[in-house]
Amino acid sequence: MSKTILRICITAKDIMSIEECSQRTASQKMSDMRIFFKKTVKGSKITFTDYAKYTGIPIEELEPFRLPPNYKFAS
Repeated sequence: MSKTILRICITAKDIMSIEECSQRTASQKMSDMRIFFKKTVKGSKITFTDYAKYTGIPIEELEPFRLPPNYKFAS
């Protein structure tokens, strides 16, 4: 039985995929979330849990976006 490792931190590229928006819009949303969660210290990361709380999207629906790049489903 193999475990699937899910990513913890979200990137602007992930937001672009989830919301189908431009890179500029995704970066602005990341900036807004950093202010909302008071993560303004340089190097602070936004997690998928933070994103789910901010947008109201259930964390379960974000699972496909949490997979590492180049992840291959078992056949």
